[in-house]
Amino acid sequence: MPTSKLHQPSPLAKQKHQQVENRQVHPFNTRTPIRNICAEHGITIEAYAPLARALRMKHPTIVKLSEKYKCTPAQLMVRWSLQHGMVTLPKSVKRSRIVENGQVGGFEIEERDVEIMDGLDEYLVTGMLFLCLMGIMRCEELKALMNVCV
Repeated sequence: MPTSKLHQPSPLAKQKHQQVENRQVHPFNTRTPIRNICAEHGITIEAYAPLARALRMKHPTIVKLSEKYKCTPAQLMVRWSLQHGMVTLPKSVKRSRIVENGQVGGFEIEERDVEIMDGLDEYLVTGMLFLCLMGIMRCEELKALMNVCV
């Protein structure tokens, strides 16, 4: 192949590529400032742990709204993420829940209710238990943090 062909940019290089930021985002950890910056720059948020690792499924507001929309708390939280324009990655080990978590197209959360869910933010980062189990964080520190978050 001639050298001149090797140094030409690929046709793909001219295309705009989608940028993605992977963050733990859910109604109890909204990361609004980061989401706003990403939105300004056309960066998609990929929300992992959108169900807050099931730590807030029985929160009174989540229960009340899931009853209103006739959905599960998990579906409500997934729908919240989608309505904020995020790619959401709910996790479950049960096939039935995996299917159920994907069935969120039949309803839309009203703007006022989205705002109520936005107000649940308590900066709940759910990976701290992992840090404790790995010995990176002392369990006493985790317990103190959990008392603040409950």
